[in-house]
Amino acid sequence: MRSLHHLLEPIRAEAKIPALAAAVLDKNRLIALGAVGKRRADRDDPVQRGDRFHIGSCAKSMTATLIAQLVENGKLDWGSMVAEVLPSIRRNIRREYWKVTIEQLLTHRSGLPEDDTPRPQVFAKLWSMSVKQRLQAAEIILQQEPAATPGEKTIYSNGGYVVAGAMAEAVTGKTWEDLMHEYLFRPLQMKSAGFGAPADGVWGHRASESGYLPVPPSPFADNPPVLGPAGTVHLTLPDWARYAILHLKGATEDDPPLLCKSTFGKLHTPPAESTYAMGWVVESKRSRGRVLQHAGSNTMWFAVIMLIPEARMGLLVATNAADERAVEATRRTVDALWSQYIL
Repeated sequence: MRSLHHLLEPIRAEAKIPALAAAVLDKNRLIALGAVGKRRADRDDPVQRGDRFHIGSCAKSMTATLIAQLVENGKLDWGSMVAEVLPSIRRNIRREYWKVTIEQLLTHRSGLPEDDTPRPQVFAKLWSMSVKQRLQAAEIILQQEPAATPGEKTIYSNGGYVVAGAMAEAVTGKTWEDLMHEYLFRPLQMKSAGFGAPADGVWGHRASESGYLPVPPSPFADNPPVLGPAGTVHLTLPDWARYAILHLKGATEDDPPLLCKSTFGKLHTPPAESTYAMGWVVESKRSRGRVLQHAGSNTMWFAVIMLIPEARMGLLVATNAADERAVEATRRTVDALWSQYIL
């Protein structure tokens, strides 16, 4: 396996970010890997290639992949509606959401408002909840006034994924976290995968005028745990590569693992007049055809996944900061890897 150290370190050093890690996939295998910098900005503790990084909303496609398995198993249908699957909260949510389908939730077509709209009272309630209260969280989310008619347009919503996770829990009797282990992490041997800030190794950071401030692992080092289906996964890059390879196989092989080829096609295809599929932003602007990608951040970490099915290649990049410098360093890393490995 090739080392990416010499490609990554100049980018990290110029951006002055704590750590930077990346991986390259080719023909369904990991061919290059690297991690440079520090686990914590305040210590001389070098990051390791086997350290875990938080990938934020890059995990949305994982939630969609889990739900796709429940659809294939007959526990859900792409047309399963909120009020049908969650009858206990029907009377307490807005009627406009009753017929919203799980497909609309996963493609951000539910009509729920944008996540960056200030709703501190909603967020405060979610902080007080445990992962076993996801149904109550869904109820709070579905009490918000719709920003659009369901199915009308794409509006990015973390809340929609929380509702989808609650629907998966309702038909299985298990938490989303347990379902992720059962349906995804264990079958793909993603042994490092877990939830929230990693308990050891790399720490996330907040940017300040004096530099980067390490954030100790705790429930407050991530978004509220109840938001899990929208993106609270952490894992090593080699394990993330196992997941990326699954979707590369799903996009290129006739008999992929875990799901039918047609189901992968469903996951990778946006609705008409949209570029957002189920956990994937889909574009065709680059020179090698269609690209499936997503970025993720919890404001203390930043990560990007990019798959190029026509080339049967993929790129993974992660850092333990999330300010403009970290985002720009990630973009530069993607461009450098693209130029060296994809073109």
